[in-house]
Amino acid sequence: MEFNFFLWPMLVPLVLPVIYCIIYRRNRLGEVLTLVFSMIIIVLFYWPLSLEFYVDANLYVKIFLFVLVPLILLFIYDILHRYLLKSDEKIFDWKLFGISSNGLEKSLKLGLIFLPIMLLASFIIINYSGSIGDISIFNGSIYFVESITEEILFRGILFLFLFNRLKNIYVAYTTSLLCFIFMHTQYFESISIVPTIIQGILTTEIVRRSNNLLGAWVLHGFNRFFFITGIFIKIFTG
Repeated sequence: MEFNFFLWPMLVPLVLPVIYCIIYRRNRLGEVLTLVFSMIIIVLFYWPLSLEFYVDANLYVKIFLFVLVPLILLFIYDILHRYLLKSDEKIFDWKLFGISSNGLEKSLKLGLIFLPIMLLASFIIINYSGSIGDISIFNGSIYFVESITEEILFRGILFLFLFNRLKNIYVAYTTSLLCFIFMHTQYFESISIVPTIIQGILTTEIVRRSNNLLGAWVLHGFNRFFFITGIFIKIFTG
């Protein structure tokens, strides 16, 4: 099996919540270390599982690594924590990840409000760089669906869950945003990193204000759809 740990920069920002827990919230260190372990698994196995890099195959890989692995590990930690410590505190709750009906409408509204800003930024960058997609509606649709996996990981788990558990908006916000940016190191030497940063900020703001992932998924998904297909470039440039 071939290995390539190109996602390793995502691990660096996780030092922040670990240090914060050691200093201020030692009782939360276990769940934070569970998240760190989840991210290590992602870094180790994303490349070998994605060697057959078909668009739909990458979707399955991300569902497994970005969603199932951290949620299952947190669920197991929750069970062990309550059993071993005889605690009634429930750590695993879907609402803590922004997956519930709470804030659904507000989240969607925010997503639709911020979407033009995101598309404008992507339009400017794509037009500047000249990288236009192949107008594949199928690929664009797959990438739209795939974007929910990144929202669950970066905004649902690394932001909202961390914030709910650590009660520190700065630690959660910084950790989530930097992990998301450091996942896209391939853009670091080009202007394409700009819409990545904008997307990270806008989606985090949607989740922060609504405690729900729907709007962030809408913004992220439609931006990826238009970015991959290049449809809006074709519309405005002919």
